[in-house]
Amino acid sequence: MSVLTTLCIMTQSPSTESIAAFERDLHALVMDAFGRGVSVEGTWELAVPVSDAPDWTVTIERTDPITLAYEPEFLEE
Repeated sequence: MSVLTTLCIMTQSPSTESIAAFERDLHALVMDAFGRGVSVEGTWELAVPVSDAPDWTVTIERTDPITLAYEPEFLEE
C-alpha cells in the first residue's frame, strides 16, 4: 500500500492497522531515500490533484541520539 493510499484511508476513519501501515510505509520511504544519500530533512509540500482532497505539508527533522554508544574515532575500518 502506498503512502498516498494510506493517507486517503486515514481521512475517512483511521484504524489501528491503517495507522501502523502508514508508519511502516513512511519509515521505509525515509530510510530508503536516506540510504541512497538523499537529504530527506526539510519541508515538503504535497499537492493532491483532486479538488476535494486536502494538500499536505510534511516536515522531516533529523534527530540524533543524545549519547553515542561508541566513540567514532576509535572505530577501525
